[in-house]
Amino acid sequence: MANYASNLLFASTENEKDLEKMAELLRENFFDCNVDWYDEYIGVDFSSKWCYPEGVIDEIISSLEEISKIYIRILSFELASEYVSFRIFSNGEWKLMIET
Repeated sequence: MANYASNLLFASTENEKDLEKMAELLRENFFDCNVDWYDEYIGVDFSSKWCYPEGVIDEIISSLEEISKIYIRILSFELASEYVSFRIFSNGEWKLMIET
């Protein structure tokens, strides 16, 4: 059985359509996705196999209207394997803060 990583995602933008699309695509791709809505941001938690789901998240971001205006933080961790990843997406680019 595969280990599942926990993912905590924060996304903010003034483009409400992009937040709606991101929430919809996260729900479509992850079976246990919970989205909390706030004024101009969403908080999302979901599981993925083993580690940070880079390919899926990159596809979701590439489908947005205003990629350069969205700000995303995502913390992924799987405690049994001591895996941790923390990334920030800002100004259209990812910055890897930590990954073990």
